[in-house]
Amino acid sequence: MKNILIVLSALSLFSAQAEIFRPTGRVEFTAKGFPTFITIKGVGEGLTGSMEVEGKIIKEAIFTFPLKTLKTGMDLRDEHMHEKYLETQKYPLAKLILPSFELKDSGTIQATLKLHNVEKEIEVHYEASKSDKLKVTATFQIILADFGIEIPSFQGITVAKEISLAVNLTANKK
Repeated sequence: MKNILIVLSALSLFSAQAEIFRPTGRVEFTAKGFPTFITIKGVGEGLTGSMEVEGKIIKEAIFTFPLKTLKTGMDLRDEHMHEKYLETQKYPLAKLILPSFELKDSGTIQATLKLHNVEKEIEVHYEASKSDKLKVTATFQIILADFGIEIPSFQGITVAKEISLAVNLTANKK
């Protein structure tokens, strides 16, 4: 019995303990306009969430982002984006849910994005580094219509149906 207790105690010392990280960060997007081939860039702050990390395994990760913080540098365009297209009064948050996966320096995973009250599986490419903090840059593309969002158009310029997004986060241990 004493030997079993010693073995169990030794195993518990070597087993990885799950750590909870609290990420914060920003979201950036890039949209192309037609027919003038303009590029519209936007950025927003306030990404938050929770990540349970055990060794190199992300056991659970959920991020939320307040859409109202997105800014493009033009007040009228921002107003149209928030009120007409994203409808931030009705749908204030976007949510990204990552399944359990092994964290590598870079990789691709399938995740779920909830935007405009529509959930859709997306492919996310990421680059990560971990020390006392976890830093991740994730990129993905979405098709606006897949989320029930009308294609933005103003004064003869129409935004392409696909938008590129980048999520930059830093997660500190809880």
